[in-house]
Amino acid sequence: MSKSKIIFATFFLLMLSLSAFGQANLTIQNNSIRSMTVKIMKGSNNKGTLHQIVSIGAHCSATVNFSNTGYYFTKTKAVLVGKIAIYQKGKPFHVVNDDTGYSVLKLTFTIKESTVPQVSGGELISKSEFDLN
Repeated sequence: MSKSKIIFATFFLLMLSLSAFGQANLTIQNNSIRSMTVKIMKGSNNKGTLHQIVSIGAHCSATVNFSNTGYYFTKTKAVLVGKIAIYQKGKPFHVVNDDTGYSVLKLTFTIKESTVPQVSGGELISKSEFDLN
């Protein structure tokens, strides 16, 4: 076997073994009758850069993967036809994805519909703050 084939085979096996390790992820569960757009932001609670946007239907869930350790937070828009949209910013959470291990997190959104919808956790924000990346 030539040296280049041995190097390629070694590289391939190394990549295969690395893929056997887990990956940090966050499962977002929407327990409301509203559809949601969730922005996952990397950074502190006040400033951040967009990591990913996910759309989640009513009573559905989505999973977001992370390749880097760091702090993240969410900005959410919850929409229901005939109702005012709700905008919310979540508290920061820490994700670990390194040689010490990886995070497996779950975030559940619940909205109790009434004249004034009751949203649990986080803080209400404006549409303009939601739109900022």
